[in-house]
Amino acid sequence: MKKARQHIYVLFLLMPIWSAGQLNIYWKEPTIAQADSLKQVLAKTTNDTASMYLNRQLGMHYQEKTRTVSMSYYQAMLGLARKVKQQVWEAEAMSRIGYMYTATYEYAEGLRALSQAQALAEQSGIERGIWKPELLQSGGDPHLARLTVFAGAVQHLGILHSFAGDYPRSIAYHQQVRKLNETLQDQALASLSYLNTGEAYNGLNKPDSAKRSFLHSVEYAEKSGHRVYTGLAYYFIGKICEKEGNSEEAKKYYRKSYIANIEMESPDFEGMAYQALADMALNSRQIDSSFFYSRKALSIYNVINDTLGLIGANNSLSAAYGSSGQTDSAYYFLKKTLDFKNGLNKEERVKVFQSIGLNEQIKVQELEAAQLRTQTKIRTYSFIGGIIVLLLFSAFFYRNYQRQRKDKAIIEKSYADLKATQSQLIQSEKMASLGELTAGIAHEIQNPLNFVNNFSELSAELIDEMNEELNKGDIGEAKSISADIKQNLEKINHHGKRADAIVKGMLQHSRTSSGQKEPTDINELTDEYLRLSYHGIRAKDKNFNATMETNFEPATGKASIIPQDIGRVLLNLFNNAFYAVKEKMEQSHPGYRPTISVNTSRINDKITISVKDNGNGIPRNIIDKVFQPFFTTKPTGQGTGLGLSLTYDIVKAHGGDIKIETKEQEGTIFHIELPF
Repeated sequence: MKKARQHIYVLFLLMPIWSAGQLNIYWKEPTIAQADSLKQVLAKTTNDTASMYLNRQLGMHYQEKTRTVSMSYYQAMLGLARKVKQQVWEAEAMSRIGYMYTATYEYAEGLRALSQAQALAEQSGIERGIWKPELLQSGGDPHLARLTVFAGAVQHLGILHSFAGDYPRSIAYHQQVRKLNETLQDQALASLSYLNTGEAYNGLNKPDSAKRSFLHSVEYAEKSGHRVYTGLAYYFIGKICEKEGNSEEAKKYYRKSYIANIEMESPDFEGMAYQALADMALNSRQIDSSFFYSRKALSIYNVINDTLGLIGANNSLSAAYGSSGQTDSAYYFLKKTLDFKNGLNKEERVKVFQSIGLNEQIKVQELEAAQLRTQTKIRTYSFIGGIIVLLLFSAFFYRNYQRQRKDKAIIEKSYADLKATQSQLIQSEKMASLGELTAGIAHEIQNPLNFVNNFSELSAELIDEMNEELNKGDIGEAKSISADIKQNLEKINHHGKRADAIVKGMLQHSRTSSGQKEPTDINELTDEYLRLSYHGIRAKDKNFNATMETNFEPATGKASIIPQDIGRVLLNLFNNAFYAVKEKMEQSHPGYRPTISVNTSRINDKITISVKDNGNGIPRNIIDKVFQPFFTTKPTGQGTGLGLSLTYDIVKAHGGDIKIETKEQEGTIFHIELPF
């Protein structure tokens, strides 16, 4: 009864957040006062599902205010969602965590979290038994609740690619969101989609398209009541007007921006608007106005501890004091600017350490790959010589079989030796595939290991600095340094766990196949081996880059397969595809862009995986030979000619089929068909 009363009290507390207008419940964020009350209730409640939702709401409240705090709430939400086995809520937590990683420039972690969120949320059926779908979609429809979370994950993927500079792909994600919104009819989602599309157009230097998108964003924000990012849209419109030389229009939008951000309690965006006005005032020699807006920006960035914002605000104040002839003050704020930049340099030092470690790892992988090629070459020649000798012996013994029955045992032994030699060479090919796989995993594991090493080194330096400050009696600075040390330790712990997960995954992949089929998600398996194959070829040639296009149909689902064996099939096909485009790239075709396209689909009782490359294609006079053992078009020492032969055997053993489409100078497509 006590738990039930707590649950009812939590829902009663949240009712003001859920009411109000036509805004979908999914987008409602607590005010400062509501957040304080929610924290008090969270400290008392013992109901896991209620705690899960409280953590989500508090994460949303701090999302654009204090991102480290927001992340801690979202991670707590994720743990509770998994505990109570609520997969839709789990996908929502992963989506929010991915956005937090993106906002703090940890793109690799962000992509990992968002890909998991997208894959989970697009699975039809996980909404069965969902807890309170009305908290994710106003109508309470479980299907639409799941679709809302799915759209949110796709939206965050678009933001990540925009941050990373891949603007065309970002726009494609936002177009997918608007397609989903034809079903959801969510005006707040439309507002955010247009805002992020505008940012991508900005990155592509298409100001007219960007401005139209930002104005659409404001329009839908007003309709929906979700005005959290209206100030940011006004800021971007102001930037476009300023670049076009329309100063008055730019000032108007910057003022609209900070007014909207004050109303929406968005200090980060508010500071951006003040900083823009400060810079405009300085450029037009309005020194007093520049002082005023720079100080406003500085006070905000001091509160939210935004390093980049602090650099800009201090730099503006230094320039303003310099323009007014107050050199002492100009020097003071310039020194503050440099201090904050030096703080950023610590992160740069970590990147340098990572780069050094990664280069050493790549050299090791190259040496191991060269050694493996040499061993394979020797074994191939030995095998061919052994076959010739064994065939001669076999012919001799067969001719004399009637006269010397005892020779039968010798022939059988010769055949057994032949099979053993063949098995040994097949194992060599498998080891070569494992080498490619290991090279990819080495790239994955190097970063977290270097983070552990390098943040440990930086922490040691910080401890020395802290001791110096303690000796000086500067307790405040010592506490500040200790906070940095704690943050470093958290990162060490985080990346240590990440390395542990990668090692476990590597052991799983290298484990000998049990021969037992098990239900396996084809999309996940395909995506994983595509990434590992790419890392493997990049380990051999760090200058190689290729575009990877994927179209994984959600309906593909799971198939009963031996995952390690089908993984080897995929690895062989991806390695061959990357080899083909790399070979064509090295032939210096003008305007050539190496591209690998991977598609999955399910038709009736068959699953199809298609791997397409835009290399030179396969000549028609040899296409019938590609699945023959020992046939290869690669130079001596770079291939045994068993990769596609093994691929063919494994697919056939699964009751499937493999087909080839090819055009010379245009590329090749391999289609794998597997029973569902």
